[in-house]
Amino acid sequence: MNYGKHILLSLVILVLISFSLLCIIPLNASRKPIEKISIIPPEPEWIVGIIPNGGSLYSVLGEQGLPGIHVALVSYRMGEYIDVTTIQPGDTLKIKLSEDKQSITKMQFVQEPTTRHNFTVVPDSLIYSMESLPVTEQYRVVEGEVNGTLDASLLAAGLPPTSKQQINNGLEAEINFSRDARSGDRFTVLVKERIFENKPLPGSTVYYVKYEGERTGAKELWRFEESDPKSVLNGLYNKDGKANSTSGVGFPLASIHVVSKFGRRADPFSGRGANHQGVDYRARGGTPVYAVANGVVTEARYHGGWGNNVQIKHSSGMESQYAHLSSMSVRKGQRVVKGQVIGRVGSTGRSTGAHLHFGLISGGKFINPTNLKMVGAEKLNAQQLNEFNRQKQVIMNRLQSLRQPTRPAIS
Repeated sequence: MNYGKHILLSLVILVLISFSLLCIIPLNASRKPIEKISIIPPEPEWIVGIIPNGGSLYSVLGEQGLPGIHVALVSYRMGEYIDVTTIQPGDTLKIKLSEDKQSITKMQFVQEPTTRHNFTVVPDSLIYSMESLPVTEQYRVVEGEVNGTLDASLLAAGLPPTSKQQINNGLEAEINFSRDARSGDRFTVLVKERIFENKPLPGSTVYYVKYEGERTGAKELWRFEESDPKSVLNGLYNKDGKANSTSGVGFPLASIHVVSKFGRRADPFSGRGANHQGVDYRARGGTPVYAVANGVVTEARYHGGWGNNVQIKHSSGMESQYAHLSSMSVRKGQRVVKGQVIGRVGSTGRSTGAHLHFGLISGGKFINPTNLKMVGAEKLNAQQLNEFNRQKQVIMNRLQSLRQPTRPAIS
């Protein structure tokens, strides 16, 4: 009997101890928490392409077997950030693709060794940033004598081809080279170059040029610059502020950035190859659009894919076109003068966003507008002329300081 009582008492004690432990220790104390493991897919590697001679952003992107319409739209959007006229053979385009290899997720476009354009591709647009490595600017004076042609003499004196072209374009309004230029004539040039790792980068800017010859006399040109680096007024002018071109044709915008060039391209809507019968310029909606020359308006209406479209017939027989306008300021039959506002930039018609489509028609056919030499202004206005005279003095001071011989230090 006592034995049974002991067993019963032991059981009661065990129950009490177990209950006490349950009150002290949480039920899940013995369970290990389940760790959530997030699987991060590996970052895709860069695919590297090089712009070939005669190639473009589209031609490099098109090598990846992506849907044509995706490639066409992405390459067109890139032009909104990169002036396509600045793209050179040898520039590098790197891209990353989506997991299914059907779309681009990231891009990096390297111009020169100093500039990187970074893009993240999102639906219907791009997120853009730019990295620039520091460069130094260097001015130098180049002097020489004409021996044969001016072109060959400028290159022989050590000027880059871009400087040669600026000088030719500037002096053609001042000198009849075929009639008056002679071997033995002299030239002086002040040029600015950008230097990276002790080497000049492609591209240079001429700030002053003087040509002296027995039959030409002395002709001088100075560079005028506005704060906008893409202003159409930036260029060489004579002492009176007259422009360096005699074409008489102006620009349709005050600032020029080419999004899409004339000729064969991929249509940004269909992705198929098509002829682009003009040049697309980047501009904000509402930006004034100017007549490039005097003429008579032959069309000012909504015209299908062109949207709001203005066309002007000029005395030369050429016709200029301004498409996708948000508004039109002229009517059919109206006479307009060069530089008159004929409308404002928009995105009407078949358009991917605000821009100006500018076309030129000659002999019933569209021609490349960039083959025509254009001038921002035939002569600077009074306010611009005052600033030009100030800049001229800065240029002459720099020229004088660079031409002065360095005196030896006195020991």
